[in-house]
Amino acid sequence: MTEHRFFQILEAYGTDPARWPADERAAAEAFARAHAEQAGAVMRAESALDDLLDQLAEPARDNAFLERRLLAGLPVPAASRWMAPTALAAALLLGVCLGFASGALTGDYSTDDVLYADAFTGYEEDWVEWLGEDA
Repeated sequence: MTEHRFFQILEAYGTDPARWPADERAAAEAFARAHAEQAGAVMRAESALDDLLDQLAEPARDNAFLERRLLAGLPVPAASRWMAPTALAAALLLGVCLGFASGALTGDYSTDDVLYADAFTGYEEDWVEWLGEDA
């Protein structure tokens, strides 16, 4: 066990040997006994941090319950219940209006003119020559 590795274990797992990795526990305990003065000072500092973390860990278990209680106690704005249906109705109405408006913008063409335009729009000039006088 190196000094560096021992301090890494203390930082990661705390001062309680029961929390240390099982495969390194014996070596870490032997290092702590062999270097009692150096390891002891660091372990005292880490022990104070462990105590603080243990105090904080108690309420952390009930965080989910506390969060649900707080969220349930918040007032629900009345407008939010109607926002989604209103937005959906507005989008539907806008789509219908645009659909009818697009029909008005196309002009008043007879059915024959529309069929002729659809049939020959985009063809090359040789089609016009093929049609002859009818074009």
